[in-house]
Amino acid sequence: MLEKLKEDIKQYEEVIDIYSNLNTTDIELAYDLAIKSLLLADRWNEIMLNCTDLKTELSMSKTSLEKWSYHKYRILMTIHEFCRVVWRQGKEESRNSFIGGEY
Repeated sequence: MLEKLKEDIKQYEEVIDIYSNLNTTDIELAYDLAIKSLLLADRWNEIMLNCTDLKTELSMSKTSLEKWSYHKYRILMTIHEFCRVVWRQGKEESRNSFIGGEY
């Protein structure tokens, strides 16, 4: 289980890195990041539910582990929500530019 957690942390850090370099005009990347962050948020919610099993392997208290995993969950959900907004606004702008633009 500890190896899976290391992979989860690696994936979390990758999402954070991509998000920190996200340009609001790159709507395809925002869409992909929204999906990935939602899937990872679900995984971190699962980790939070399994804190009892993990606490002994990590030598942490259950409360500390729950807070740590919940913090990661909330960051991923915030990234998901922001990327959804970027994607939706980008789609609306491209639709509006087509309607108002020259053919």
